[in-house]
Amino acid sequence: MAELNAIYNANVYVNGNSQLGRASEFKLPEIEIGQDEHKGLGMVGTIKLPSGVEALEGEITWNSFYPDVFTKVYNPFKALQLMVRANVQAFNAAGLAAEVPMVTIVTATFSKNPLGSYKPKEKAEFSSTFQATEIRQTIGGRETLYFNAFTNQYRVNGVDMLAQMRSNIGQ
Repeated sequence: MAELNAIYNANVYVNGNSQLGRASEFKLPEIEIGQDEHKGLGMVGTIKLPSGVEALEGEITWNSFYPDVFTKVYNPFKALQLMVRANVQAFNAAGLAAEVPMVTIVTATFSKNPLGSYKPKEKAEFSSTFQATEIRQTIGGRETLYFNAFTNQYRVNGVDMLAQMRSNIGQ
């Protein structure tokens, strides 16, 4: 029986503290793999080969100004732990078949912080941009993705994607 997955809501935490209702949007970084063009004698085409993970950038849109959050976010020298908790709901022909937690934890420093944009009769929103150095995502308690720029680790579904490269360099 085919299943369809859906995520309808999430909660955001900063250093373990719930920000329930404070964020209107949380854009996690995209994992972008840098590509190096390769062409050589005898090759008819040009290929692109993976060369590493690009810098990770995300954004949180706050629905108002929260001094307790912004006093942390304004400090570019102190990394914060950001967490997004959601439920992945699996639906099939009989309805809701399963619901499993999805947790994404990001170690981040903020690089762009809002002071506000104000318009008459419109609620002010504040968007903060962050740079991530570590991301861990689990679904149902199983690690699906782990990346750490400082320790040079990149795992997908628990498998070290860089192990082969490291073993070849050591030879």
